[in-house]
Order: sequence, then C-alpha cells, then structure tokens
Amino acid sequence: MELKILGSSSHGNGYILEADNEALIIEAGVKLLEAKKAINFNLSKVVGCLVSHQHNDHAGNALEYASAGVIVLALPEVIIAKNIERNYKTIEFGKGYKMGNFKILPFELMHDVPCAGFLIEHPQSGKVLFITDTYACKYRFTGLSHILIEANYADDILTDNILEGRLPQVMRKRLLTSHMEIESTKEFLRSSDLKQVRNIVLLHLSDGNSNEKRFVDECKAVTGKKVVAANAGMVIQFGALPL
Repeated sequence: MELKILGSSSHGNGYILEADNEALIIEAGVKLLEAKKAINFNLSKVVGCLVSHQHNDHAGNALEYASAGVIVLALPEVIIAKNIERNYKTIEFGKGYKMGNFKILPFELMHDVPCAGFLIEHPQSGKVLFITDTYACKYRFTGLSHILIEANYADDILTDNILEGRLPQVMRKRLLTSHMEIESTKEFLRSSDLKQVRNIVLLHLSDGNSNEKRFVDECKAVTGKKVVAANAGMVIQFGALPL
C-alpha cells in the first residue's frame, strides 16, 4: 500500500491509498486530473472517494469525481451542497461501509460544519486513521498502523500574527472552533495506542500559522515514531505490519 498526497492545505486536499489492484481517494479538494495522474490514469481501480465535509478545499471537486463514475462517500450535507445526483453513498457516523477491500468507519469530528473522520482498514495497510478539520477528537482507537492527523496551527505563532497586524483578531475565534492546534494534536497522539503505528502524517498545516519542522520534531518527541508533514507529491509506504 502507498499513500499518495495530492494536496494538504487550504488550497486543496487530496490523498490516495493505493493497493496493488485498487485505490481509495480521500477528499476531493484537488481536480480529478491530478488524481488520475497519480494512479497512471487507471481510474478503473478507484473504488471510491471519501469526503470529510463540504468546504471547497475538501469537496470542491466532488461533483467532478462523481460525474466521472467515482462513488463519493460523504455526509448528506456534502451531497446536497455539491449537487451530486448520482454515484454517491451518504454516510452515518458509527456505521461501517465497504468499498472494494477497504472497510470504512466514519466518526464525528468538531468543525464549523458537519465533518467526518475515518477509520480505514485494508489487508495491505492495516488500520489507517484519518482526522482533519476539527479542534478535537473525542474518540481513541486501538491497533492502528498509520495515523493521518491535522496539525493546523500553533497558538503562539497565531498570537504573534494577530499582534503584528498580519491577521484579524476574529481569526483566533474561528480557528479555536474549527481546526486542530499543535498541542491538541500532540495530546491526541500521547493518549493513543501507538504500539503498532508505523507512520504519523501531519495534515493541513496553515500557510502562516504553522512551522513544519517544529511540528514534526515535537510530534516525534512525544511519540517516538516516524513523523512527516504532508506535502503535495509525496509517496509514503503504508504497509500493514509494524516495523
């Protein structure tokens, strides 16, 4: 299994879990052409596309994906907001779904619109946890092989940007109720079962309110695991067995 990163920012989010004979797209925030390029234009191997919520950097191209025959798995709010009329499945929190050999369990996150995280399991990857666009996660999971988790901003960097006039004060209130601050990311990781975890991938770092090296180093320090920040074009091996 490989994780291919199409984008991980406010400009567009997209990820592909690619197994030998099938692939699952996570988020539809980048154009379908970019996803096709990443899988050598073999769209027939795509079993579906998970979409966490309706904001355009995650769902802006969902209609394009569905129109091309890709099954979009998303909350009803996403399907309605993006005017998707075919090739979709609506999801409920806590209910299991299967797309190809991928087993998917959506769970509720805490954003400013309804938002889903996903526990994804496949024979070639083990359990993959996907969490983005949330200020916290009330659930914990066991037996994980890989974690993809938002680390959007640091409060001290945000404070400096506000004090120096680069950002309005209202930005703090918005971020506090919509995105994961690095200390919250670290606390989630500290309180999680990491025994089998091979990779921790930090998602959706803010352009101006984050520090990639610092975030990676701090998460390595609290977990003792391999940690990388997601950047477009990256390919990460996502095998099932722990190192």
